[in-house]
Amino acid sequence: MIIRTYGDTDFITGLRAIAATMVVIMHTGALASLSDFGGVVNSAGKYGVDVFFVISGFTVAKTFTDATGYRPYLIRRLFRIVPLYWVMICAGLVSARSGVDVSNWMTDLEASPDVYNLVMHLSLLSYLDYRVANSVLGVEWTIPVEIFWYVMLPVFLGFAKTLSRVFGAVFVLAVLTGVLSYLSKAFLGTSMAVKWSPVASGHWFFVGAFTYVLRNRLGDHVSAGMTTLAWGAIGMFALAVSFKFTGRGEIIGLATAVLLVTASTTRVPALTRVLAAPVMLFIGSISYSIYLAHPLVIALFHSAGINTGSGFVDFLAIYAVTLLLSTMTYVVIERPTNRAGAWLANRDGGRVNPV
Repeated sequence: MIIRTYGDTDFITGLRAIAATMVVIMHTGALASLSDFGGVVNSAGKYGVDVFFVISGFTVAKTFTDATGYRPYLIRRLFRIVPLYWVMICAGLVSARSGVDVSNWMTDLEASPDVYNLVMHLSLLSYLDYRVANSVLGVEWTIPVEIFWYVMLPVFLGFAKTLSRVFGAVFVLAVLTGVLSYLSKAFLGTSMAVKWSPVASGHWFFVGAFTYVLRNRLGDHVSAGMTTLAWGAIGMFALAVSFKFTGRGEIIGLATAVLLVTASTTRVPALTRVLAAPVMLFIGSISYSIYLAHPLVIALFHSAGINTGSGFVDFLAIYAVTLLLSTMTYVVIERPTNRAGAWLANRDGGRVNPV
């Protein structure tokens, strides 16, 4: 079975579906040429990554809390994300060595599809060299960042248990990001070395972890205020997608966090029915494959000279092929390795409760 269900938190899978689709829309230029409004909505696609990061913080807190120890928790997290990442990185490098660059950053930053690039990616340390960090797929910089916080966030979960501590962690990371960005520009001439590092996105993982803590504290409490907050988060999300202004990513990330706390089948049944519809659960279940596979599909279309002249039509075709490919990679790679990770974690003393 491809669709993954988690009961009252099925809506999170729907949010993953939206985040993945946002990223594909941006990279295909699906709406960019339709109108000025379409261009604004299209450009918001990059903030799908912020949605993923907030959800990842929630997931780290949940899976670590459910596990009986750090080691079984980490086994499951690594088996969840690393195998498919390695396969897609190898596919991207093979494509680049064949003369088809999947990522424009390969050329722009003068990287090469060589052994060094491969080792940096497979070691999950590619963020240490911005020239290769995003050079293979054009989206892969986020994966080593997630792995970094999978490893480190459990150590600092105490900072995600109160709002004041979360603000403190976010403040420290913001200052550190600013200082490192200044130094990066001064010595390297670019802030990319920080933008694609764990430091710059770390605040979303703390925010996501706090949403798990707060959701547990609230339990099944239902009130008009909670319902208003949930629908207000949807309004914030729609506003940030529809209008271009400074801080759009922050609004989308915070809206996602509010939904993780407030959304439930008892508080906002209409909203959760939409987010937990079968098609949303299907897309959300394979969203990780969609995220990593769609740049390869786009490169395949470009190398084959397939271009209808309509960004939206191209998006529909690329999205359809990506869904097909992602279903295959989920069945062949993700599901077996997820099960292997759960089995190993169980042997090591962890509880099998996949997220």
